[in-house]
Amino acid sequence: MEKFNRLNDLYFKKLLGDIFLQDKIERRAYEQREKAIRDYYSYMNSYKEEGIEEGIKEGIEKVVINGLKEGININIISQITKLSIKDIEKIKVKLNL
Repeated sequence: MEKFNRLNDLYFKKLLGDIFLQDKIERRAYEQREKAIRDYYSYMNSYKEEGIEEGIKEGIEKVVINGLKEGININIISQITKLSIKDIEKIKVKLNL
């Protein structure tokens, strides 16, 4: 009977050890999936913000270009776009206007 109890104890210890190990493995896998999801959303949000900023810059540049083509005074374009006169001059040179 004592041998049976010892074997029984060893069996349960191994079983509990395996379950605990499995729980650790599953928990680690879950944590890795969660981290991957957080990283993905973080990167996507970052790229979205960069895209928005780039789009705004392109839109402002189009306003400057259209204003220059229409002959609007550079000071007025600067007030509207909040760009410096120097930056507007650079765009003007780039367009050969």
